[in-house]
Amino acid sequence: MALSTLSLSSRTTVRAIQRKLVTKQSATSRLSLPLCSDVIRPSTTPFAAAYMHTFSLRTNTSSSASRNLSPRLQFFPRYSQVNKFPLAATMATVASSNPQHTMQTSGATDSVWVHKVPYNQYPKFHTLDRDLETDVAVIGAGISGITTAYELVRRGKNVVMLEARDVLSGETGRTSGHLTNDLDDGFVEIAKKHGEGGAKIASESHAWARDRIGQIAQELGIECEYRRLPAYDISQFPVGHEKHDKEIEELKQETEMQKKIGMHTRFDPNLKVKGWTGEIDQRGGMVVDNQATFHPTQYLIGVLNWLKQQPNFQCYTRTRVMSVAEKGVEVLGLGHKTVEIQTENGHTVKAENAVEATCVPLQKLSVITELEYYRSYCIAIRVPKGSVEDCLLYDNAEEYKYVRLTACDDKDDYLVVGGCDHKVGQEETTPRFAELEQWTRERFPQAGKIDYQWSGQIFEPVDYMGFIGKNQGCDKIYIVTGDSGDGLTHGTLAGKLIADEIEGNTATSDWATLYAPNRKGSILKSLPSLISHDLQINAQYKRFLQTDITDIEDLAPGCGGVLNPKTKKPMAVYKDENGQVHTYSALCPHLKGVVCWNSAEKSFDCPVHGSRFSKEGICMSGPAKANLSPMDKGGEVDQRVAVGAE
Repeated sequence: MALSTLSLSSRTTVRAIQRKLVTKQSATSRLSLPLCSDVIRPSTTPFAAAYMHTFSLRTNTSSSASRNLSPRLQFFPRYSQVNKFPLAATMATVASSNPQHTMQTSGATDSVWVHKVPYNQYPKFHTLDRDLETDVAVIGAGISGITTAYELVRRGKNVVMLEARDVLSGETGRTSGHLTNDLDDGFVEIAKKHGEGGAKIASESHAWARDRIGQIAQELGIECEYRRLPAYDISQFPVGHEKHDKEIEELKQETEMQKKIGMHTRFDPNLKVKGWTGEIDQRGGMVVDNQATFHPTQYLIGVLNWLKQQPNFQCYTRTRVMSVAEKGVEVLGLGHKTVEIQTENGHTVKAENAVEATCVPLQKLSVITELEYYRSYCIAIRVPKGSVEDCLLYDNAEEYKYVRLTACDDKDDYLVVGGCDHKVGQEETTPRFAELEQWTRERFPQAGKIDYQWSGQIFEPVDYMGFIGKNQGCDKIYIVTGDSGDGLTHGTLAGKLIADEIEGNTATSDWATLYAPNRKGSILKSLPSLISHDLQINAQYKRFLQTDITDIEDLAPGCGGVLNPKTKKPMAVYKDENGQVHTYSALCPHLKGVVCWNSAEKSFDCPVHGSRFSKEGICMSGPAKANLSPMDKGGEVDQRVAVGAE
């Protein structure tokens, strides 16, 4: 529930059903916007007019789209008041001038978490400069990797952590920070795939993780805003709308299922959030008690600072892993297998076990095909302190909104509002922030200035449960992926589950069965969705026949796009703020999909399996392992500057 920990996916029945269908984007859904838009074409269309045009096009998308927008748009004309709150007056600055910003976070924007803890306060580590041997190698320094390292170090294992960029530079630093076992796919739907027993295990394991974060924070003395609070699930439709009653009935069914599996849940027909004083009335909903929230980077920096003091822990950043492979033979207890990890700079780490805590495994296919890849968006908008109830709030839309508070200053808090999800590289990005702003102001008119806006990535498993455990076909390599928008609790429970498996501890064997990467039953039940998703992503290879720009001169400074000459390979082109042009191969190193320009984050995103690259072509998110290949001297220099080599 929350950005990758980000929040996305369906919250109950209607969204789970919609997600089973094939996502199809109409040919007209990418419109001509100003030069720095997701599709780069010359245009003098004013932003507001273009935005209204986007609305008309998106309401005409195919009825088979998995993210069906029409129910929401029937009552929520999201672009009708776009000029009421001019973006220039309310939106935060979206781009950093720091040439190494790419090494700090996965986009041009910054999340609200840097407000209290800027990047220069993150723990610093050296780059690996020699070969090593260790008990366990953990790849990835987000919440999954850090928590796994913590659990293993506590048990006496020697742990080496490797991170391609800086610590917390991935999706953990771009989360919205919800801690809940009120899972966004809904337990009615989860039970259909995994049975009531599986639904109960999912609830209990995420509840354990929610509580474990609070326990660790207390044990280590970490001040990170950790607190208990209720979660509210409401209809997306106002009282009196023809579909309001149907969603309320679904929430009642979900309430009964949650109670059945042991959660402290109730339905309140008069539920209303304190501070929601706007005219739109969405009262009534499900209340889930004893949930939590916190400041994610404050917490993880505290854990990292503790780890740095331990003699059995080492961390190396700016150390990109290029291969993870098992070596040796072990049969019936005879022989011995180890893991060899090769880094981009030519060093080898040998380990008894390895954990790929990289959001998505660094491999070609297998579990990669059982995931769907989405972007989700957040704003942090000021509200007077005490004017909005401290709770977790979710509406029941397919691209649902998720809301929480975090500290700002003595006068204000930040209301963190997220949503507006879409598949990676397949829809426009910039208009999402305006939708979030309008939604917020219509319900919380006391909202003031927006200081931060950002987006993050979600990894959706087709059967709603993440993949934690031994990678398919492996004995010594473990993976953590498929957080389904609940990455903070998912990554935390993964730390315990993997540590138990490495130790041979069977205390969490029921968890291991539910989250096993090689599970078959629930995947087979999801076969129609899996086939639809496969057809949809394969259709993205159509970009070999498309071009975003016909002339590099069309690009405005600070913008990018794909130039696809008929006689050459597609080129990813970025024109910097000084007008200098830098070109890279537009072919994703993973499976050669043609990338798309993301104007919100100034990145090149692959619409096939969701790999993302900075404007300098630096890989920020897998399953790709390598960067986009520079096609000119400027591109080579930019990449060296971005990684700190110059």
